[in-house]
Amino acid sequence: MAKDKTGQQGTLDGVVVIEENPADLVRVEKSLHSVGFFASTANKEISRSVVQVIRRPDGQRIHAKAVIEGIPSLGLPTTADRDKYMAFMKIALDQRDDQGQLANPVRFAGADLIKLLRLCKGGFHYDEINDWCKRMVATTILSESSIFLADRRQYASDTFHVFDRVVLFGEELNDGRRSDYYEVFLSHWQLTNFNQGYLLPLDFNAYLRLHRDIAKALFGHLSIWFYASKGMPVEKKYQDLCQLLHIRAYPHLSKARAVLQPSMEELVHIGYLSSWDLIRTTRGSDFKLVLSPGNRLLSLPNFHAVVNPEARAALEASLPKWVPELVARGVTERKARQLALDIPDTQPVFKQLEYVDHLIRSDQKGKWHNPAGLYIWAIENNIGLPQHFDSSAGASAKGIPEADSYTARLEYDCYCDQQVTAKQEELYPGERLEEALGAKLKQIRREQPDLFGRLSSIGRRNLAESMLRAEVREGLSLPGFEQWQKQNPQRSIF
Repeated sequence: MAKDKTGQQGTLDGVVVIEENPADLVRVEKSLHSVGFFASTANKEISRSVVQVIRRPDGQRIHAKAVIEGIPSLGLPTTADRDKYMAFMKIALDQRDDQGQLANPVRFAGADLIKLLRLCKGGFHYDEINDWCKRMVATTILSESSIFLADRRQYASDTFHVFDRVVLFGEELNDGRRSDYYEVFLSHWQLTNFNQGYLLPLDFNAYLRLHRDIAKALFGHLSIWFYASKGMPVEKKYQDLCQLLHIRAYPHLSKARAVLQPSMEELVHIGYLSSWDLIRTTRGSDFKLVLSPGNRLLSLPNFHAVVNPEARAALEASLPKWVPELVARGVTERKARQLALDIPDTQPVFKQLEYVDHLIRSDQKGKWHNPAGLYIWAIENNIGLPQHFDSSAGASAKGIPEADSYTARLEYDCYCDQQVTAKQEELYPGERLEEALGAKLKQIRREQPDLFGRLSSIGRRNLAESMLRAEVREGLSLPGFEQWQKQNPQRSIF
């Protein structure tokens, strides 16, 4: 019998390997982890922003923004603050289990927090706990659809705090006595989310084995990403990752890899990752981080349904219907699933697939070198369709049986086209339009030379125009189809 380096459970020649450090679960509130509340490195900044695309409970993806603001004397929450917050969560949830429901205030002794974090005894730790408590009260989250309220089942746009108030150890109370404990008064949304079970289970033992800031910052995100991908490998754009972790993005692959490597190796060592790589994207203008989950991560309770074959089959049904269509066109299943996680639900993928089909069928120059790459490029760039292109995918792909619903969809598309045209004319009047189209033509030639060489001059211009219109549309805050229907109960395209 043998044990691997990570101390995780596994098999060797049919023999079960016992965990050296079994999982000790701590459940943390999900929103705080997803918005990047805790910085991965300490600095003197007192404000940072995190913008990301998140999936709502109804499956729709929305753009969310969180601005984290502190005060100059205390700064922003750091990795050390994340350590204390996770230990505090163990104490708080133990109290919830004892009482049946978590209520304010949450009391704890400083010695208990220090013990949970496996720190040596020292009076300076109490000073650090005091600063952590004050920082948690002082830091503000300005949310634009980034904080989830479990009781309302919706993402909120408002101003939030994590702790509303803290009574420090030894602080004088109203009756003249001095407090024997720390007393934390959680904000209403935190308290509600805890009691509603909007929590992310994490392996506290595995977390305490990490030493690097980036590894600790990624720790919780890995659980979210791999759960969303059903335990499959995930890809993250390097620029987006740096923005989320609030670290510097390096322009050279070797330097970027060197900065990430020590933290990634720590995550592999504890079994949260099985492998990782930082490579150039297909367009070569950015890097992407390719991550594969480790056995210790997949052994957590929230992954049981994901890795169970029967439950996984049920989850597969929730994927967009265009995923198997993309796989049938030569794209790997892993890449198709990743696209399903990254792109908005409103993107007309079926139409884009049909348009690329049209380009490939209408070409007479022989075999394409990489047709699968062309489909991926079209989806990742969200190319629009030339106005003359007639697609039947809109109705059939969505399975709309009623003529009235189909007419409403046409009216909505007409409305969006009018808004895009008006904005395009505003942004690109006269010669500026030709300059913008010229830039798009250069992009097509650089990123898809095979496609560029096969298209006629008219075909190239049509594609450039469609890409420009798609870019303009992304910059508009257009309502979704359902929202537009509510705003326009009496509608007509005539």
